[in-house]
Amino acid sequence: MTRSRGPTARIRAGLRAALRRRYSFAALRVLRRAVRAAIACHTEAQFDSRPYSSRRAEIANAYAAALRRLRRRWPFLNFDDERANP
Repeated sequence: MTRSRGPTARIRAGLRAALRRRYSFAALRVLRRAVRAAIACHTEAQFDSRPYSSRRAEIANAYAAALRRLRRRWPFLNFDDERANP
């Protein structure tokens, strides 16, 4: 039986991948892609027949924590950079 990762685990994995990037815009792009995947996973799991217990607030908290971690690494992180869009 395979176990799929939950939305917050996807964000944590995205953060680990983002921290391996050299430039802040690349890290932000990787993290935003992970958040989109987490939201898609959350939406899909809500309508699945299996039990599911994650909330949208948990995704928001994980994203905020990941952004704080990126801010510690790159203090002048520019959220408006066009290159940061996935």
